Amino acid sequence: MIINKEMKELARELISKFPEKVRNSKDIFKVFITYVYSIIEDKINSTKQVSVKNKYIKIRKSVLQYFIANEKAITSEILKNKSTQ
Repeated sequence: MIINKEMKELARELISKFPEKVRNSKDIFKVFITYVYSIIEDKINSTKQVSVKNKYIKIRKSVLQYFIANEKAITSEILKNKSTQ
């Protein structure tokens, strides 16, 4: 399980790489979650080892749970990062 400090660092990294230019701030979190899901899904699909796939599936589950639990903070960070670009 990834601890909160590592989750926050992962969130910052993913937010900084988030390429979407969403105009509607209400939809930005949904688009971001889809982006995160697809990044991890690509990792899952790029490996053939079942143990590695299972590892990424667990990571995806915990990352998405953390992001959804912290939706307001994540959205705020996305919008702040978007305004500085």
